[in-house]
Amino acid sequence: MTSAGLGRDFDEIARVYDETREPLDPDTIRGLEGFLDEHAWASVLEVGVGTGRVAGPLAQQRRFVVGLDASRGMLSRAAAKGGLRLVQGTAYRLPFLDRAFDAVLFVHVLHMLDSPGGALREAGRVGRGGVLALMDRDSSDVQGNRPSEPSPRELVRQVLAEVGYPDLLRAGPPTKEREILRLFPPGATRTLSDREVTEPLARHLEALEKRAYRHVLKVPREEIARAVALARAKIGSRVVTYRRSESVVWWPTTPTG
Repeated sequence: MTSAGLGRDFDEIARVYDETREPLDPDTIRGLEGFLDEHAWASVLEVGVGTGRVAGPLAQQRRFVVGLDASRGMLSRAAAKGGLRLVQGTAYRLPFLDRAFDAVLFVHVLHMLDSPGGALREAGRVGRGGVLALMDRDSSDVQGNRPSEPSPRELVRQVLAEVGYPDLLRAGPPTKEREILRLFPPGATRTLSDREVTEPLARHLEALEKRAYRHVLKVPREEIARAVALARAKIGSRVVTYRRSESVVWWPTTPTG
């Protein structure tokens, strides 16, 4: 999706963004801080800063952190938390000089862009030490470790397909991130956090119900409510156990591909 389209979508999502996202894993933040310290990177640009969930903790460690986002709504939420330097802009044309920062960081953003390669190359222009990305799984991950029954996301997708929205919720972020890594092989990947999580299956429906994902913004509220209600009835009180893993990916030179 274009930066302008993402900006409009996240202007709408901003009001429920923080309450519908999982709390940050402290190991992920500590691991990212350690990775930055190893390379003595003191200045960081986060592209797609959102509400500052990552940039905020990094800035508290006496780093020079700038957050850029296309959405005024998300930037407003980040600004309300204080302590961040914020700029509105696009990932494809960063308003900074060449090599202006030690590193440029994407946090679960690349999979949403229509041209992740273009964004990576522009970030490589601005970052002296290269480009970093936080992703849900490292590049060696496979399709396993999924429940054998349909997930809440799949149940909602099936219902939406029946009412005329067949292309929603098909490929999640991990699938798209794996494709990005295949097209633009990184120089290094490091797992920052890896833990087993047990939670109610129905928890995965809350963000969809609140229309907190851009994929469902085009669907009428009553259709989303109906799909979520049917999925919740099928899921009941069942729980699921899975591994949640986050990694930092590093392109030390401008990605090509």
